This record gives sequence, C-alpha cells and structure tokens, in this order.
Amino acid sequence: MSGQRSEATDSAEHPSNDPLDVGAFIRSQRERAEMSIRKLAELADVSNPYLSQVERGLRKPSADI
Repeated sequence: MSGQRSEATDSAEHPSNDPLDVGAFIRSQRERAEMSIRKLAELADVSNPYLSQVERGLRKPSADI
C-alpha cells in the first residue's frame, strides 16, 4: 500500500471534484505551475488570505475578480 493515497487525504487536499468548483480549479492550476499562493495573489491583485479562502471553497469570487 505504500505510495497510495487514501480518499480522506485526497478530499482534504482537493475538497471537491465538482467541475464548477472554481477554487479547486485555481488551486490545481497554481500547483501545476509550482506557484506559491502569495505569488498568484500578487499577480491577481488580491490578498493571499482571500485567495486561500477561494481555494478552500469558503468564498466565491465575483466575476470582476
């Protein structure tokens, strides 16, 4: 079993498989780009706490963001 990840681990790291979950999509793309949350927040001109909340599904960004 070594090298395998449990469902609990997967759901904790990626809380939703919902295709409309923009936060999970942003996080996956940021991780693929090997970019820190601080760097992406700076590039997007948002605060890193806000971006973190979006990624975790606690906030939904507006169309403007």
